[in-house]
Amino acid sequence: MKNRKNQRNSLFSFIEIVAVLFVLLLFSALNAKPFILKSVDGSWLPMIAQSWVAKNGGVLVKIADGIKPNDLRKEMLLKMPDLSIEILGKELFFPTTTPDSLFEVLKNIDLDVSDAVMKQPTAAENSEMFVKKSADSVASKDEYTEAVVENVVFDEKNEKIILTVRIQQRAKTGMFPKLYGVYRIEHAYKMKNDIIDPADVKNMAYLPLITAKKGSKITFIPEKLDSRILTIGPDFKIK
Repeated sequence: MKNRKNQRNSLFSFIEIVAVLFVLLLFSALNAKPFILKSVDGSWLPMIAQSWVAKNGGVLVKIADGIKPNDLRKEMLLKMPDLSIEILGKELFFPTTTPDSLFEVLKNIDLDVSDAVMKQPTAAENSEMFVKKSADSVASKDEYTEAVVENVVFDEKNEKIILTVRIQQRAKTGMFPKLYGVYRIEHAYKMKNDIIDPADVKNMAYLPLITAKKGSKITFIPEKLDSRILTIGPDFKIK
């Protein structure tokens, strides 16, 4: 049981390595940046908050490089004036709380931190090129299928994500124009040292899948169908 828990934790620990990349992939069109995200398995994914520890009855949070603690504190207090925030060096301290209690409050807060200059890494550029190249052969929007997500789980043994989806809008053309009902979308990640390899461009292209949750809408082009299990192209979108 302990080994299974460690295996699950290792699946998400790669986020700490690529937090800046994750921000760019998911929020490149937005100025706001999330303080923290919650994954489908309930674990916390580092964003502006890079790491944290329960300390002295509160939570000490290390923030992303390039963000000034004073500016971040001011922006957070504008959104949540009743929040207690202290600055300790380059870290923020939130007294009288726990990580879970604090992050449940902050998980949906997007912050406009102008001093956070995040340079796009090569891996992100390669990922965008991968998606663009893969989508070049798809000329028609009529090949896209739209579905609503009913469940998201992780197959820890096979190191892959599984989305149960219900088709809402069929594709008009393409290889699979007659999909209906419930299907599973599966994607396996390339692993390295027990974590998802952040240097693999395909991993980065499919990284947004981990943000899917019950009720999310996913638009995609089916590439393969096997016993109601779908493989999708990398130019999918999740809302």
